Amino acid sequence: MGTEAPTQKFQRRTVLVKRHLQVKYALVVFAAVMFTAMIVGGDVYYTMARFVKEADPSLMPLLADAMKLDLVKLVIFLGIMGIVTVFVSHRWAGPIYRFEQSAQIVSGGDLTHRVSLRTGDDLMELQDEFNAMITSLQRLVQKDRTLVERLQTRLDEAVKGIPEPAGAEDVKRLKEELRGLKDELRHTTSAFKV
Repeated sequence: MGTEAPTQKFQRRTVLVKRHLQVKYALVVFAAVMFTAMIVGGDVYYTMARFVKEADPSLMPLLADAMKLDLVKLVIFLGIMGIVTVFVSHRWAGPIYRFEQSAQIVSGGDLTHRVSLRTGDDLMELQDEFNAMITSLQRLVQKDRTLVERLQTRLDEAVKGIPEPAGAEDVKRLKEELRGLKDELRHTTSAFKV
């Protein structure tokens, strides 16, 4: 019924699994790094320019050349950082994608499905909780199915027990049996809050 599937080892072939989410993450990281680099770089350049002007103004062109070189390095660094960010975001965007797929499968009624993430993916704790939730739902549904089957059997027996020319006592007994079944049916989905 609810055996947990072993963690599968598989490789994602696509780096941008959740393109919108990963690009948004990369842009936020890129903007934060760019903002920090501009503030720190601007402050360093301003401080050095002030000292160079006071000490030897003839070195200002050399400082300007160094700043141009630093800007080229910054652009290269930001490019590398953007690529690394996309690959890092892949570690949690992939699991989110798998959870979305699994939620769709489970919402379609398949309570035998379990989420299986790659070893080393983030959100492994969420995988365990999600799978435990599905197992719990599976047990509740199985319990309700067992109750419904028992009630169907009782109903069949009650119908078979009615003699063809039913008398008042038979009808009274049937009504009592049906009331009992009705009370039990009330408990069929009592485990769910809706």
